[in-house]
Amino acid sequence: MASSALLAGCTSSGGGGSYPSKDMTYIVPFSQGGGTDTYARKVVPAIGDELDTDIAIENVPGAASLKGTGEILREKSDGYTFGGFNPPSTPISYLVHDPSWDITNLVPVATYARTPYAIFARPDLKIEGMKDLTKRYKNGDLSKFAGLARGGIVHVAANVMKAEYDLQYQKYIGYDGGGPAIKAAISGEVPVVATTDTAAMSAVESGDLEPVAILSSEGSNVFKDAPSPSDEGLPSIDYIGQLTRCMFLPKGTETEKRDTLEEGVKSALKKDSVQQWSEKTGNIVEFGGHEKAKKALNDSIETIPKKVDLDKIANE
Repeated sequence: MASSALLAGCTSSGGGGSYPSKDMTYIVPFSQGGGTDTYARKVVPAIGDELDTDIAIENVPGAASLKGTGEILREKSDGYTFGGFNPPSTPISYLVHDPSWDITNLVPVATYARTPYAIFARPDLKIEGMKDLTKRYKNGDLSKFAGLARGGIVHVAANVMKAEYDLQYQKYIGYDGGGPAIKAAISGEVPVVATTDTAAMSAVESGDLEPVAILSSEGSNVFKDAPSPSDEGLPSIDYIGQLTRCMFLPKGTETEKRDTLEEGVKSALKKDSVQQWSEKTGNIVEFGGHEKAKKALNDSIETIPKKVDLDKIANE
């Protein structure tokens, strides 16, 4: 089932006793090395410590994160398997590909982070904000816009920006991950790239790229001086401009077990090891309860179809 596994937590719990009384599993519906996996390998061990159990991290990539998400939903509802994905990213894949299961049947546990998307370009292009970027496309100075795979969140965000900001790119180029997309922008294969702020952090630190715009009105903790479209008086696209990182349990999991896990997440995020990692790397950690996770999921399912022509994106 899984492409990798890592034990998180220091103490193995035997059978019997209160929940949890045995080892747990955390499903990451993405490959190793991406943002969701990176967070998991820092936060999940801390949750294991708080619950005094071991948690195996399993990467289950495929189908634009729907393979692993479907596995979370279909696992036993005994509280010993949970996982995480990031509205609106996986909900977009769900809406575009329409699997045979209902993502809203997942049991929300908590939110643990916020990750904004941003647009980056090489410094020699000297692009100053979203309005200047829009002008460059209108003038024909730029034609390509790069991001992650077609049908995913960045592709959808590009279509939203075309409608909201009149961003007249001629060709969207999707890459299999933030790394290849960033390399394409650095090499000049594409002029600009949209990805998460943390994914591009090292490229900015090295001077190969610079942030053009943060696609969340809340800005970026990594690039605190970079403007958002809202700063330029443009409409907010927060519903598509940032990820809310959430954790979920399988359908039918008991409320008491959800509450125990929710408290474990809350305590884990306060640990010095997690806070120091967050400060050092710029990866935001912010706790939100199960209601916030539920809202993030439901808002994506309800809002995005009203704002975006998903049939058009699916058929492009």
